Amino acid sequence: MKAFISSRMPAGGLQRLKESFEIDHYNWFEDGMLGNTAFGERMQDCHLVVVETEEINREMIEKARDLFAIVNFKSSVVNIDVDAATENNVIVINTPGRNADAVADLTVGLMIAVIRKIVPGLVAIRKDLWVKNGRRWAYTEHQGFELNSRVVGLLGLGFIGQLVAKRLSGFGVKIIAHDPYLSPEIAEELDITMVELDDLFTRSDILSLHIPLTDETRGMIGERELKMMKKSAYLINTARAAVVVEEDLIRCLTENWIAGAALDVFHKEPLGSDYPLLKLPQVICTPHLGGATTDVVDHMVEIGLEALCQFMDGADPDNIVNPQAIPGARQQLGLLLKEGVS
Repeated sequence: MKAFISSRMPAGGLQRLKESFEIDHYNWFEDGMLGNTAFGERMQDCHLVVVETEEINREMIEKARDLFAIVNFKSSVVNIDVDAATENNVIVINTPGRNADAVADLTVGLMIAVIRKIVPGLVAIRKDLWVKNGRRWAYTEHQGFELNSRVVGLLGLGFIGQLVAKRLSGFGVKIIAHDPYLSPEIAEELDITMVELDDLFTRSDILSLHIPLTDETRGMIGERELKMMKKSAYLINTARAAVVVEEDLIRCLTENWIAGAALDVFHKEPLGSDYPLLKLPQVICTPHLGGATTDVVDHMVEIGLEALCQFMDGADPDNIVNPQAIPGARQQLGLLLKEGVS
């Protein structure tokens, strides 16, 4: 069988795939994105496609007549036409949790960086403003506050939100959260006080967002919610930009409704240098670095290839996002194995 791999892939992962597939490997991380036309041509005669970033649309799927599986090295499948895959008996495997630890680490790092004004402190040194007018200007100008005894609010307590809570447990903070889908047992286990949504905004010294982007959550945080926050509070967003109304967030931070923010996600990426929030010293903007660790590569390969192997061995792993396609994909795989395709 043939496989087109368009992703980062450690040698061990490639070797694992070579046991069943003839491999065509393209590393977009080193060589840049292929684009739809070239990608479609590379996958057209393949039985398996492993993708990390590129889009796979309906036309590409329909032309790949022998395809039975797509392994998507992302937790979301926004880059795959899942309906087209299902209609053509192609399973789509995702990799949930691949970057959860990385995002949780970054979240806590951003919290500390923004409340302790680490970036303005660096800028002060670079501008020779450690001392100004005969006094310790940087020390007096960039005083922050300690995490100990502060209230950290978590909007969303899925996998990443829970990891953030666990990391914060040693800082002496009080954690409150809102998540209508969380079981009380998990909240109790993590020593988290569940509160109503409005209470989360009014009580948090630091509010961190960990919710997916859905029809329900899109734009759920706007002027009303931001004005409910304390003037001394900070907002952290390492989740999805579109859960916050962008123009309201810009007004909030420009007009100092709250003390500041740390943002890793934006409505339009990449940002231009004229993005209003880049000019504000109380705002930290990072270029969507949530999953940017070398460890994430190992995690996504392990999760994705394990599910693929389980499927090929006759099991139905939970991270097949379109289980309706399983019977047809399994029939296709069975025919390939019966025919001895190699």
